[in-house]
Amino acid sequence: MMANVKVVLVSLLVFVAISSCNGGHELSPWFYHKSCPQFENIVRSITWSEVAANPNFAAKLLRLHYHDCFVQGCDASILIDSTEGNTAEKDARPNRSVEGYEIIDEIKTKLEEECPDTVSCADIVASVARDAVSYQFGRSMWQVFGGRKDGRVSLATEATRDLPSGGANYTTLRDQFAGLGLNYIDLVALSGAHTLGVAHCVVFARRLNFTGKGDIDPSLDPAYAEFLKTQCPSSTPNPATTVELDESSSISFDSHYFVGLRHKKGLLGSDATLLTDRRAAWVARSFQNFHVFMAHFGQSMKKMGDIGIKTGNDGEIRKNCRVVVAEFKVSMHCNACERIVAKTLLKFKGVENFGTDMNNHKVVVTGKIDPEKVLKKLS
Repeated sequence: MMANVKVVLVSLLVFVAISSCNGGHELSPWFYHKSCPQFENIVRSITWSEVAANPNFAAKLLRLHYHDCFVQGCDASILIDSTEGNTAEKDARPNRSVEGYEIIDEIKTKLEEECPDTVSCADIVASVARDAVSYQFGRSMWQVFGGRKDGRVSLATEATRDLPSGGANYTTLRDQFAGLGLNYIDLVALSGAHTLGVAHCVVFARRLNFTGKGDIDPSLDPAYAEFLKTQCPSSTPNPATTVELDESSSISFDSHYFVGLRHKKGLLGSDATLLTDRRAAWVARSFQNFHVFMAHFGQSMKKMGDIGIKTGNDGEIRKNCRVVVAEFKVSMHCNACERIVAKTLLKFKGVENFGTDMNNHKVVVTGKIDPEKVLKKLS
């Protein structure tokens, strides 16, 4: 009956950097113009309302997009919840302080009411990041193209491996960004996102005890380092304590980050290291002009938003951004066979919904599941 079970589950494990198309499928700024004309209004309205109530959400929602795109590409894999058999990206150590998931859920719920099964979670994440930054300006600061599909794979091990480290040196960052189709200008521009938000003491504590003898990182301004020591005592850094990434300007999207960088006040090692490369340092100096920075930041955000996208059959449109939809080919030749499959799935932990199609020998399962375990049950 079910001897020929096989799972139709695509896992794109290689990042593909693109500019406007992927595998012949083009992204478009008008992708939802007919299928969901209220898409941009709904996303902007909810995002601006949340940022207005709590300006810190601008940084959080921007970071969510970064952390999504650098692992598996911009496919909303960071939104998938862990299951009994799989620890997902959001539970990887670098992502444990990521926030904003509930805002994505709120937007997705509204969009499902207006345009069922139409808007991907990946496109929501990309648009929310843009709108979170744009709120203070009262207009969209760069264009976001639509047409991404949602990924089906989310692994904590890949997040730990692929996310840039706050202590990385320039060569490591340059090579990591280049592997995703981003150049040194993109590296500096995207680092400028640190004009918003905060960092936990544990991320930069080593700079305050550089060689283990109580000395500070020589690339830090001494007075600034002393201030940091008052916030984060090197002997007992509190993992919950945070410090502004951009001193006195952490809720305003501006070019002050680059001014601070010039004065050796880049909080993270990955900030300070931008000045160790001649070309990157020159770009950082030019970005002290906000208009120059903003123009490049918007372009770099577009490029980042195209990393490893999934289109067509490579992905799906999740109805719930936290759970995957797995499709299985199951040999069912009678109504009794179909009932056995249904009975099996009803007992399977994590299954939220499923559908069987006996004529096409297909079963679609939605939920917080490990597809491999479902496959074993069905076989």
